[in-house]
Amino acid sequence: MRENTRNHWKEQIKRTASEIKEGNDFSFIDRFIKDKRIILLGENSHGIADYFTIKTDLIRYLCQNHGFNIVIFESGLLEATLCRQFLSNDSPEKQIQNSLLDIYHNEEMIPLFSEEWAQTIILGGMDPQPTYPLISELMLDWIKDHTDYELYESMRAVEKHYFELQDEMLIKITKPLKKRMKVAIQEYENLLKLLKIKQKNYKNPEIQRMLLLIQRGMQNRLQWLQVNLKGYLSSGIQRGFNMFQNLEWLMNHYYKNEKIIVWAHNFHIRKKRPLMAKLLGIKSVGYWLQKKYPEDIFVIGLYAGNGKFATQLRVELEIDIKKKRHLESLLYETSESDLFIPLDVREQSADKKMWFKRRWWLLESGFSGFYPMALYPQDHYDAIIFIREVTSPNYLQRSE
Repeated sequence: MRENTRNHWKEQIKRTASEIKEGNDFSFIDRFIKDKRIILLGENSHGIADYFTIKTDLIRYLCQNHGFNIVIFESGLLEATLCRQFLSNDSPEKQIQNSLLDIYHNEEMIPLFSEEWAQTIILGGMDPQPTYPLISELMLDWIKDHTDYELYESMRAVEKHYFELQDEMLIKITKPLKKRMKVAIQEYENLLKLLKIKQKNYKNPEIQRMLLLIQRGMQNRLQWLQVNLKGYLSSGIQRGFNMFQNLEWLMNHYYKNEKIIVWAHNFHIRKKRPLMAKLLGIKSVGYWLQKKYPEDIFVIGLYAGNGKFATQLRVELEIDIKKKRHLESLLYETSESDLFIPLDVREQSADKKMWFKRRWWLLESGFSGFYPMALYPQDHYDAIIFIREVTSPNYLQRSE
């Protein structure tokens, strides 16, 4: 790569990028999102503290200046959505650890659960996989207090069975376990039929709304059992579509006409499929949204330049972007500040040497660390947020 070409690219990026400075002023994003209903905030790793901080700051800005008051996480639909209702009197740490997946269990998430402005934010989830049983227990208490004994007993038995299976599913899916999973699938099918009948008996709008959400949650339990019964690859393929279905359901039924922010991995929010995803038949939430709601979405991928990140097992590793072919390397050299880089090619020069007209390597996290992925960034994102220096999260202590 010639140095003069690289310098040319740096100047191009400087002309269109905005520096992200202290003070939480994100007004540079205003013109890009003024007509959008859904903003998708990605991240190339769940193990970077600065992503949690900048996303929270951006959510605050979007809430206070653009009316985005719904945040949907890559986490269990039922658990995340019922967090505010059932755990509002608990500490932020307890709320996080009992409603969201382990990837969110860090101190950087606390402002979204503790600061005054954040109390107006409505939290939700789009993942079919559940998190922890506390929300289930509180949901059952609500069923007992607001409906009838038949529904309570039926749901209590099925949920108890489910969480017993889930603990085993995390270790290994054996033939005996598969038999029990098939029994649980039949139990959930029966429960869903009962829920449908019971819904007709209650005219109170709040009870109807809650039963609607619970029915969706039970459908998710059923789906998660079905995809895991087919194997690990099948669960990965189906999970993306199930997350999209949940998000679309929330958009059109539960949070109708509301503006929504989606918080997930880059893998889930990209508008197009990388080669490996195509080969595996995986279609992401962003892929489906681009197909059905192309004018309503704005997709932002987050990447880092230098520092430390944590794997899903919370092992701390160093980020390595020394190779010139990495876009992160170019961005790191371009500015001393963090950057917001729009990727609207229509607003850019017809110069054939534009930086976005080539394929770049970008780091994306797997289970045990980063690996390089070749992408044309503008095919997948509407913008990139680049953080120069990062650290791993300050994790909350896991309960014994």
